[in-house]
Amino acid sequence: MPPLFRSAPTTQMTTPENFVQLFENVKARFDQRPQHGLVCRSGFHKNGSVLKLQKASWTNDSMDGMQNTSGIFFSVWINEASIRKNRANYNIHALKLRHLNGYAITSRDFANNFRTAFATSAGKWPNVGVDYGPLTLMEGWIAINPDSLENDILALMNQFGRLSPLIDRLLDSRRINN
Repeated sequence: MPPLFRSAPTTQMTTPENFVQLFENVKARFDQRPQHGLVCRSGFHKNGSVLKLQKASWTNDSMDGMQNTSGIFFSVWINEASIRKNRANYNIHALKLRHLNGYAITSRDFANNFRTAFATSAGKWPNVGVDYGPLTLMEGWIAINPDSLENDILALMNQFGRLSPLIDRLLDSRRINN
């Protein structure tokens, strides 16, 4: 296995920028495996290192950039606030679903249906909560352990891959028939 921190030793992991290379490493490892149709993007956004997983059918946005104005995506991020707490945060966002092309979606209804179905597997997700508005379907965090962070994040991404068919089913049930 390649070293965990190729370009930044553990002692230098004190700012969000220091995690960009680690996130690129995770992306490269994720991209080597079957991805369930998910596209992985890595970068720096809103003052933090970010990894995103999303399917093109889940958004109206281009899959080239980090920012989304609509759609559903899974993200892992580390910013200054999370570094102070020694945490890497993760969540599933659902932005402006009513505008998602080809679907008739009410965001609150979609969020409630997702959370009901997610309840059976919520215990497998570390420190997760679902007590948010309809934009955040779920959110949690993992401890930043320098010896295992790359593997820990990859495990979350793979777990989301197994959860992604639920999102597909919920969207398919709201598809507008032409």
